[in-house]
Amino acid sequence: MRGFFRGPAVSRMLRRFGIDPRRYWLLIDLFGELTERREMFGHLGRDGVTLKTAAIMYAILTGLISLVQVLMGVAVRTYIATFLGLSGFLLLTILLSETANSLVNPVEGMVLAHYPIDGATYTAAKLTHLMRVLAYTVPALNLLPALAGVSLPQAAWWYPLFHFSSAWLLGTTIALCCCAFFGWLIRLVPPARLKTVGQIAETAPLLLMLFGGNMIRVLRALDLKIKGRGLAPQPGMLRVLAVVGGAAALAGVIYGLRALSGDYLVRIAAIVHGRGAKGTPRTHRTPLAAAIARLAGGRDGSQAARAGFEYVRRMAFRDWQFRRQLIPMLPAATMPVLLLFGGSRSTPFSGAFTPMHILPHALGAFTFFVCSVLAYGSDFKGSWIFLTVPNDTFRGFVRGVHAFFWIALIAIPHAVTCAALIPQWGLQDASLFISYSLATASLYLALSLRIVEGLPFGKPVDTARGAVLLPIMMGGGLVMGFVVAIQHFLLFHSRPLVGTVTFLLATAAGYARRSSLHAFEVDIRYHLGQTSQESTMLYKEVAG
Repeated sequence: MRGFFRGPAVSRMLRRFGIDPRRYWLLIDLFGELTERREMFGHLGRDGVTLKTAAIMYAILTGLISLVQVLMGVAVRTYIATFLGLSGFLLLTILLSETANSLVNPVEGMVLAHYPIDGATYTAAKLTHLMRVLAYTVPALNLLPALAGVSLPQAAWWYPLFHFSSAWLLGTTIALCCCAFFGWLIRLVPPARLKTVGQIAETAPLLLMLFGGNMIRVLRALDLKIKGRGLAPQPGMLRVLAVVGGAAALAGVIYGLRALSGDYLVRIAAIVHGRGAKGTPRTHRTPLAAAIARLAGGRDGSQAARAGFEYVRRMAFRDWQFRRQLIPMLPAATMPVLLLFGGSRSTPFSGAFTPMHILPHALGAFTFFVCSVLAYGSDFKGSWIFLTVPNDTFRGFVRGVHAFFWIALIAIPHAVTCAALIPQWGLQDASLFISYSLATASLYLALSLRIVEGLPFGKPVDTARGAVLLPIMMGGGLVMGFVVAIQHFLLFHSRPLVGTVTFLLATAAGYARRSSLHAFEVDIRYHLGQTSQESTMLYKEVAG
């Protein structure tokens, strides 16, 4: 296989697309070497372990779905639409993120920009790992369903070939469209804003999933309104519109790919640097910052607590990898807002189940996800600066980190929710429920801090971690569902019982916070000690 792909036939095909074969394979080998040395490990297509794990999980999931549908004897059209729709959604989500991470965060491109490498060669080498994502994901999602689909009552003997080829065509089309989309972004969007626009674009699949039902209802209502006026389009007109739309989409993909290959290397420096600073702002110790530092760190650790608070606050809005993993979750983070509007008509103490039962657990799940990605960042090599501070500084530092997340993820959402619920529920019920939710979410935060491995933003991204966290999140979801059932059937039938449980949860959150912050502090010292030892070993190895 290696000899064929690097042979003359493939080289001639690459030259037809303006790609230099020699430099292309040199870049492929370079990226592979950097991945093995764990210096460029944020791309899913270059992490074979994570790809294999995800492929196995997808294969098991789609195998169970296909078995259920075959036993039910569904129609062939419904069967293939189910798996092509699932494949399209997952591939769009994965490939949008991978394309953005390859093109909009071109850190290694700054090293290679001064070499005589044309844009087409470089972008082709950067995006080759997308084909590996397709090579794992498409068979995992469609191979077993394609083979099982031949057992359907209306399926022909050639159905597996049709199903599998359709899935490959869909995956290749999505990959080309993602690349063309970022080509148009690079051409049209100012380089200083490209990072933000690219990361916002990654939320498109989740937004489509959340609001797709409303869009379908709007389209149906519009169709009925048009037909009611006797303006229904004719079949010939629909065919013409379909042909014109397909031609326009094809032209957009072609010109987007051309823009990507032509403009990428020219704009790398501007993309990496982003918007320039407006000047060095003066640092003011506001009363709010002083109060946060005093509450978080006490009289002795207030300065370190303020440093931890400001460090996490600023890095959370600037670090590429943290934003890349967090921004796609923002549509799901709007769940508390949706719960506020959808379940605020009746109180949980009325005996009826309301969506507000889920509020503390939704905030807790989001807190867990934030803490699971907090240790990983783009500028992890700069963590050596923390080796220059005394060890006792981290006692106040971790308290400042906790203070930021408690204020941003727990205190502010609950304050807004309480202000909205008091006019509808009354002061007593709203205050009691918010107190319970605040204690529960604080306990979630205290426990979630235990999964932060080392200094915030101080480690390279590990794509294999997602495969480990998925079973934990699924198990946590089941536990949360069990707790919500207890709330509904047992707890919220007695206000004194809710007050007692709230006091116990607040006490448990205080003890868990103290234990978790101590473990967090020890973990930071341990990982910084490892960084110091690795640097010492490096210099000894070079000297030897």
